Amino acid sequence: MYLCICKSVSDRQIREAVELGARTMGDLNIRLGISAECGKCTDSVREFLDACLATPAPTVTAESASPVVMETIKPPRKPAEPAPERAWFAVDL
Repeated sequence: MYLCICKSVSDRQIREAVELGARTMGDLNIRLGISAECGKCTDSVREFLDACLATPAPTVTAESASPVVMETIKPPRKPAEPAPERAWFAVDL
């Protein structure tokens, strides 16, 4: 459900921000831009933030954690050959 219409911020995004360390309305303002436009969402977001902070964060065990995928690093490309010293271009006038 969208809690901040101006910035299109949903309850999931707020919950995720809390899990990542947001604790105040200022934190949410910095991370998501909440209440920066019209401010009509301030009361409902504050209530939701308090509810999120009141419930304990879910603990992640090694069995329930998703596997980490490592990105392979590609070797650097071979440098491009320099352009020829004299080149001509056909131009349609």
